[in-house]
Amino acid sequence: MKTKLLLVLVCFQLHALSWKKMQTSQEIDSIINFMVSPADQVGFSYKGAGNAILPLSYYNTPEYWGEYICKASGANCTVIDQYNPNDYTLSPLNSKESPGSDLQVERVNVNCGINIYDAACWQIALAVAAHAGRRSPTGESLYALANNVNTERANSESRAITKPDGTFTYNRTKITAPLQAYSYRMLSPAWLSKDPFMGTKYATYIKAQDLPDNPAYKEGLISWLDWKPITGENAWAFLIGPIQLAYLEYVMTGKKKSIPSDLLSIQNAIKVLPAFRAMQSSIGGIYYATSGSLGNVGSTPVNPYEISVENNASALAGLFMLHKLLDLVTPSAEIIEAKATIAGMIYGDKKTAGLLSFFKNYAWNKNTGTFVQGGIAMNNSWTPTLEPKAVDVSTWGVTVLGQPLLDSWFGFGTAYNVWLATKKWGGFYGADGELWGVGYSDQDGNGQKNQGIISAEWTAGAINMVRALITQYSHIAKAATSPKDQKQRAVTIIADLQKDHTSMTKHIISLRHDNYATNNAYKNVRPVNYDQLMKIPANKLSFLYASKRYFIPFGWFANPLPSTTSTAWIIMLNYDFNPFTLGGSYEAHFTPE
Repeated sequence: MKTKLLLVLVCFQLHALSWKKMQTSQEIDSIINFMVSPADQVGFSYKGAGNAILPLSYYNTPEYWGEYICKASGANCTVIDQYNPNDYTLSPLNSKESPGSDLQVERVNVNCGINIYDAACWQIALAVAAHAGRRSPTGESLYALANNVNTERANSESRAITKPDGTFTYNRTKITAPLQAYSYRMLSPAWLSKDPFMGTKYATYIKAQDLPDNPAYKEGLISWLDWKPITGENAWAFLIGPIQLAYLEYVMTGKKKSIPSDLLSIQNAIKVLPAFRAMQSSIGGIYYATSGSLGNVGSTPVNPYEISVENNASALAGLFMLHKLLDLVTPSAEIIEAKATIAGMIYGDKKTAGLLSFFKNYAWNKNTGTFVQGGIAMNNSWTPTLEPKAVDVSTWGVTVLGQPLLDSWFGFGTAYNVWLATKKWGGFYGADGELWGVGYSDQDGNGQKNQGIISAEWTAGAINMVRALITQYSHIAKAATSPKDQKQRAVTIIADLQKDHTSMTKHIISLRHDNYATNNAYKNVRPVNYDQLMKIPANKLSFLYASKRYFIPFGWFANPLPSTTSTAWIIMLNYDFNPFTLGGSYEAHFTPE
């Protein structure tokens, strides 16, 4: 029997289930205070053009790097930065005389960088809080602050246009119009970006040589080095974040009966849509990065035929939401063409088998009953990447595809079984034996009591998925037409999921910065005198990225630092908002008939 897929749109005010608030009203105020405060006043933001408030990815201090990384951890932070007159860059040397080069790049990325996925989460969180009646501590509209990100996304200087040598080619397609190209995944307020050691006692670790006769070049500044246009981050930056903001501000407030077609979030998304289309493979998956993009580690370019399953989950959700939002825009040739493009990308057309086919026929590992991390797609062939396994591939994949569709594809209980398999190797279990949350991969040492790592952001994603599964399995448990065996199984599944939800929502609070500093679970991995390294006033609250410093197998360091995206996810959870469905519902996108 052929399955027909129906898109379900449910506003988050109409959720059938409600969840216990994770933070008090006063705590939410303190979180918002942290979200919108400038970094020099202990916060996640900075002032951009026209003094517009914009987000950064982390809050950090020189003391964290100087006392903990350089001294307590024994890392050699000595670095030599050299000016190159050929390209006007000031960059750390990769030599034995400059062993701290990688650490400096990491510090500068953390201190100055904004990952566009993190910015989209900041955007959604502020919009959700605004919808709940919140304002900034100074009385500004949180909708207005969130819209600053859309203006920043319209900046043509941050776009990866195809270069004359072919770098940043989009699956054999050249894109030279800036606003039609992907954004780089990490941006900085300034090309010459500041090392947090600059102007502190730790500046002795830094030396610069061959500086030009130009006052802009100083010891402690280096050229921004992260130029990677990645599909997943762009899906959040142009689709998920801005589309949720537009829907919350215009539709859910009742401000407009229809969405204006010239809205910046709509225009940004439509203009970049052909880039996503160009990057889609014949088997349906969208390629991870443009040709010539460098990997997270080293200077080796990413295989242009690599596909990330997690990136495709984000893209699928974003495309769904954009299509539904365009239903509320006055039809025009531009809108009709965009909707047709999206439909082809999801369901397939002459160019591609479509995203749904990719998830069903390629992303799924029949042997393990879970999704693969990714793979290589060339000439209609597929070579999956089986290790390392990624937690968010499971949590995001299940959330986006939904229980009805997954269970119809692979058998009743499949969506739940993915979670069972994932938490065995990805779950962080406390000394009490309870599931506290999740880490990143199957190589984190998780799955045993009080071992491994827990991430606030990735745990929030797991909580979000569990809520979606409880909601969706509840329909089966309550429906009079459900087969008896499925009904009974659904009741058992829901009880187990509720147990996991209770334990994770209880323990994720341990990663709020004020709790982390004293929690015994982290005493052996937490920086000594953490509250002294990270002095944060009592009227501000944030959630950390991770429980310890750890090199994630996917190519970057986790740090126990206040994280914009971790904190934003907490706001979303507090207001029962699922970022993967338009309006925040925990209902499934698809219902098979």
